[in-house]
Amino acid sequence: MLNNLQYIERFAIMLDKEQIENLVKAKIIVFGVGGVGSAVCHFLVRSGIQNLDIVDFDKIDITNINRQLVAYNNNIGKLKVEELKTQLLDINPNLNIKTYPIRFSKESENNIQLKNYDIIIDCIDDINAKKLLIERSNEYNIYLLSCMGAGNRYLDIPRFEITDISKTSYDPIAKIIRKYCSENRIKKLDVCYTKQKATKFSCNKIGSVVYYPVNMATVVVAHIINKIVSNKEENHGTSK
Repeated sequence: MLNNLQYIERFAIMLDKEQIENLVKAKIIVFGVGGVGSAVCHFLVRSGIQNLDIVDFDKIDITNINRQLVAYNNNIGKLKVEELKTQLLDINPNLNIKTYPIRFSKESENNIQLKNYDIIIDCIDDINAKKLLIERSNEYNIYLLSCMGAGNRYLDIPRFEITDISKTSYDPIAKIIRKYCSENRIKKLDVCYTKQKATKFSCNKIGSVVYYPVNMATVVVAHIINKIVSNKEENHGTSK
């Protein structure tokens, strides 16, 4: 069963044949491969995910290096999705991966066949794109996990959790998404967020330090991997 999966042997010894097969056949797409998303992709592949597509229009900037696992001094100016693809194939040369160097929107969404995926992970900052992913995941009955804010936090030990959007508090992104779900009668949406309040700074940019987005990524991946290997038959879509 392991064959090309020897690199996850230490994980596979804890799983049965069906659980390993679930990992191998799962089809996941990650939107946004910055601080949270690039770590999510690394952790998914290191956990045995074999089918992973990634979406991000952005290029690597020197200011990304402090928190984004895709960013190094030697790849500044290059497309994040292409650089991340190279890194992930170095972890697993047999990885089935496709890159979409686009900004996800109503104008570009036809470039991606969302119906082909089992799981969508939203790690983007664009509120309109988040809303569109919620709409489409609900329409296609595909499980979506949406990440809320990880920026403007550096104090204390990060504490992220998976919960329904209706149970979130303090997070300004979650507040917007809660309102959107309520207005559109979307009764369920899993999100990753923290009750830890963001700090307001005089700078007009969002501050970030590596241990907050990467901690969020570990919680996201733990949730996704446990969902895949749980062998549970369930409705994976959001519902109205």
